[in-house]
Amino acid sequence: MKALKLFSIALIIMTLTIGCSSKKSTEPSVNLDANLVGNWILTSYVDEDGEQDYEGYFNVEANGNMNGAFTDPEEAQTYTFSGKVSTSGSTMTTEVTQTSNSLWLETGTYEWNYSINGNILTMNEISEEDPVTLTYSKENENSEDKGNLSGTVTDNSKGEPIAGVLVQILNTSFSTTTDNNGEYQITDVPVGVYSVKASKSGYESYTENNVQINKNQTTTVDFEISETGGGVGSIDGFVADVINQTVIEGAYIVIEGTSFATYSSSEGIYFFENVPAGNYNITCTKNGYESQTINAEVIADDEISVDFLLLPEGSSNYGSISGIVTNTDGEPIVNVVVQVEGYYNSSLTFEDGSYEIFAIPEGTYSLSFTKPGYEAHIEENVVVTNGGTTTVDVQLQQIAGSGNLICYVENTFELPVNGALVEVLGTSFSATTGIGGMCTIQNIPAGMYTVRVSKSGYQTQEIENVEILAGYPQTLYVTLSN
Repeated sequence: MKALKLFSIALIIMTLTIGCSSKKSTEPSVNLDANLVGNWILTSYVDEDGEQDYEGYFNVEANGNMNGAFTDPEEAQTYTFSGKVSTSGSTMTTEVTQTSNSLWLETGTYEWNYSINGNILTMNEISEEDPVTLTYSKENENSEDKGNLSGTVTDNSKGEPIAGVLVQILNTSFSTTTDNNGEYQITDVPVGVYSVKASKSGYESYTENNVQINKNQTTTVDFEISETGGGVGSIDGFVADVINQTVIEGAYIVIEGTSFATYSSSEGIYFFENVPAGNYNITCTKNGYESQTINAEVIADDEISVDFLLLPEGSSNYGSISGIVTNTDGEPIVNVVVQVEGYYNSSLTFEDGSYEIFAIPEGTYSLSFTKPGYEAHIEENVVVTNGGTTTVDVQLQQIAGSGNLICYVENTFELPVNGALVEVLGTSFSATTGIGGMCTIQNIPAGMYTVRVSKSGYQTQEIENVEILAGYPQTLYVTLSN
């Protein structure tokens, strides 16, 4: 069983019914070690089973936004995540607000002990059991010597373009997918020699090595990939009680129409290997629980995950609530706390403003929506029905008032920049950094802004979507390049 699956289950079980971790914070990240800003390439992933052969990156922006990915080369699977990061002393807090696979990594807030030694970042998860240690090397993002990569991906046998192919420059954060014409383009790649991989479900992946990126030039790499024919793959997954938030041991899992059958372990895990490629119905049963059947496609030389969240018998009178939260201009709001009043279930909105709360008993509820800087909203008489999903979309009014902007500016040598001009575009608000590279702009009306940072001899930066909340400070960390 892959170690990453074991790691993810401990996170998932903590938050099965609430859609997000109980450790999540509702406050925006305002403190950040400026040394973290940049793109970090994964060099080591160590868990309780030892070092794993994962690839990936961890990208941190000056405003505290972060994103990253883990790739398992053996399974040809990439899992992405994004959110916020903040630091206090030697503790780093990563708030995952969006993930490409919530069954691999649940949204929530996680804490790490971290250290930076030159260009090496070490992160040790603060956990009572099965902690993970990650080591990253900083990518040279400040190089002005950059080029582009483009090309076309076609079907080897048909000669037709293939849309939706993932094209990755391995061991970097650069990736994209092909359009309907099978074409792709990746810009502003630092000069160097790389390996470029093309992959898509149902096709054999292909890696082109020794790809040279030259300054101010576009390198063309075309791929011809073949559909997988026949072969075998594997299936892994876990089984859990969605109401009681516990793993289920001894559940019977069978691939219908085949001889493949097994039971879940004490950790709720099961695994099938050497399954012929094809489409199957997979059924999970356990005494005292309602059975569940999931349709899945097994791909040759690939491992897929099929997880079962079972309801205890007689508990089918549960439903869910979902919706989108926007501001009065119709723009989505992230990190709004959505709470079922009088019940423990809650959720946080994602970057697109969406949320979903599961496993709510049939009945009528009040639903609260709260976020600092916005007027709280209560939605009354929300009816939850057996097996149904109730949609509740709301708009929140931003609280009138003002907040402060604190800006730290440094150069690429991580030294403070004195005399940098910080402007809140579209307003008359501005300030100049002092000797410590810091300035504070007070009493900015609440709203979304673009902040421009400039100084003679440096490249000007504009940071978009800086949210000023009434009564709350917003902190920016900006690095200016010569």
